[in-house]
Amino acid sequence: MSTLNSSFSLSKRKKVNKLFTRLQSKLSSNLKNKGNFLLSTDILRDDIKCDLLRIVVLNIETKLLNLIKRDLNLFDDKTTILELIKLSTEDFLTNCYGSKVTIRSSIILRSVYSQFLVENSNILLRVPFLELLNSNTKVFQNTFDPIYTTASDKFLEVLFDNLIIEISNCVVQIIISEFSIINSVRQVLYRSNFLSSRNFDRFRNSLAWQTRLKYYVNYPKNLYNWQYGIWVIRSKGIYYRTIYANRSDKLFNLETRSLVTVTIIEIYDFLSSRVDEILYLLGDSLRFALGTTIGKFVGIFWRGIIEGLKT
Repeated sequence: MSTLNSSFSLSKRKKVNKLFTRLQSKLSSNLKNKGNFLLSTDILRDDIKCDLLRIVVLNIETKLLNLIKRDLNLFDDKTTILELIKLSTEDFLTNCYGSKVTIRSSIILRSVYSQFLVENSNILLRVPFLELLNSNTKVFQNTFDPIYTTASDKFLEVLFDNLIIEISNCVVQIIISEFSIINSVRQVLYRSNFLSSRNFDRFRNSLAWQTRLKYYVNYPKNLYNWQYGIWVIRSKGIYYRTIYANRSDKLFNLETRSLVTVTIIEIYDFLSSRVDEILYLLGDSLRFALGTTIGKFVGIFWRGIIEGLKT
């Protein structure tokens, strides 16, 4: 029995290693943001961004391999995503400065983007982790069926692309909000055009606005539309795509602020259809009224002409 478990574990490791080798190789290509939304990593120098993504990939792989040793079905995806964010932030800063950096858990927890990733930890982390090791899992089918009936290697790679980008995005958001007051952080990590206070503040404010818009507006809107926005790493850059995803359980448990967005969408849909009906009725009535009036006028006009001819 132990031999079977050992061989099964070995096959899993090979599958994981194959995937993460591909993921690491993709980081040698262009990592410029080609999507319609800001990424916090846009502020980083190219070499620094590449280092961060490699650290995140390595941490995800290590975490996954450690989970294989236990029962992967029982792992807590919310705790795991927070651990990955904390570890990646610490490893990234340690790599940049050459000495061990430790981040308090409270810093991670108060980040709005961390909260957003925790809220999405099921589709962001649990689905790709479980599907990588056990094809056609129930959690995958419940989320993506019938549009995506099976998780191809390419689709799995896309899910892990998204996980890598989202964790990296969160790491930099934490650094921007918590450590940018330190001048050396800007000098070591940021692009030259973000060294001035004005440009940095504009970027930070735009990022903060987008994050809250994403959490409280786009997120419930996507849930309502059964959509999921993902980041994909391609040879020419990082792209944003929208795919089908059924997360009705999340929709029914939205907090009040997010629920307002869904309510507004419902009201808009209701009113827009009613407005169309009202406009149609008004147009039809106006056409009938004009037709009747003009018809009577033409009739009177011709009657007058005929009467005139008779006389």
